[in-house]
Amino acid sequence: MIITETGVSGGGDGGRIRPLEAAGWSAAIEIVNGCWRSLYAGFVNPALLSGEGCRERATQLEREFRERRLEEYVWEGAGRILGLLSVGDTADPDRPGAFEIWRLYLAPEARGKGAGGLLLAHAEDLARQRGRRETLIWAFRENTGALRFYEKHGYQQDRAEYLGPPYLANGVRFLKYI
Repeated sequence: MIITETGVSGGGDGGRIRPLEAAGWSAAIEIVNGCWRSLYAGFVNPALLSGEGCRERATQLEREFRERRLEEYVWEGAGRILGLLSVGDTADPDRPGAFEIWRLYLAPEARGKGAGGLLLAHAEDLARQRGRRETLIWAFRENTGALRFYEKHGYQQDRAEYLGPPYLANGVRFLKYI
């Protein structure tokens, strides 16, 4: 990984990680909603995958981006946004001071090419820069690809629970000491 003034560069396709700007909000939201529809079908509340659910999520994400509640980064390759990373303080009361990866989503054409690992490493670097000793991320238990990905990168499951409304799905929290 190479850190430059404009972001983090690396990976086989010459992509880079940079902060999300307002001009990229639509592309980032499209990636998130596309992942929800393609990856979570069959085990997450179907209402969240519907057109209305995606519109509500788009509105919520745009509000979060505008308010800068979290730090938002994008993976950019071939001149377009292909991934989104959202990080910040955790809301989990049993892990005060942990750095949470709130979102890590990739467009289908960016998966399996190293961009996810670079985004994860970027989140861990940010955590270290802020003096944090642990990072965590939640995933849906049935999203086996995500579970394998996090385990491959040194994360361990430390908590599982039924998430209830609006998700109506099982969640797993992963933790990594850095």
